[in-house]
Amino acid sequence: ERCARGLRCLPRQGEEKPLHALLHGTAVCLSEKSYREQAKAERESREHEEPTTSEMTEETYPPKAYRPKHGRLSELKAEALKKDRRKKLTLAKFVGMAENTAHPRVVIPELRQEFELGPCRRHMEASLQELKSSQRMVPRAVHLPNCDRKGFYKRKQCKPSRGRKRGLCWCVDKYGMKLPGTDYLSGDLQCHAFDSSNVE
Repeated sequence: ERCARGLRCLPRQGEEKPLHALLHGTAVCLSEKSYREQAKAERESREHEEPTTSEMTEETYPPKAYRPKHGRLSELKAEALKKDRRKKLTLAKFVGMAENTAHPRVVIPELRQEFELGPCRRHMEASLQELKSSQRMVPRAVHLPNCDRKGFYKRKQCKPSRGRKRGLCWCVDKYGMKLPGTDYLSGDLQCHAFDSSNVE
């Protein structure tokens, strides 16, 4: 049931679960002005009561002003957006510094885990970001690397398959450099046959 024009659906004063009351139809239709006046009167009556021993402290703090729940949600949303913007800005600054090798690398604590990833994982993250930002998606133009758990390249790297035809494969070291003597082959390339002297 909707409230009449000029009225708002608001929880009752002192409601233990105001959002629950709004969602389950136990709220009342009031003008916002009268609701604020009731809240103010209730606060004043609480101020005049004798404080109990648990409420007595060395310092007394003024009571918090009443804020409707929807105002609190928008504050939380604004704070989350600010935090996200700051993170993107620091990430952009860090990527700019990493590209310019003349500057010493500075690791930002909140992004430390992201940059402790290996080169393969960073390559994959960059490819995924490029996919997200591109207008047209061309799946065969994108190469997602084959990474191990630590974020380094697995020895065997392959392009995507085309239908039933397997993609071309080649062997790399753990930093992604193509190993000499490995040609592009389709399918059954055995990279573990290369000794560790070629890989490291």
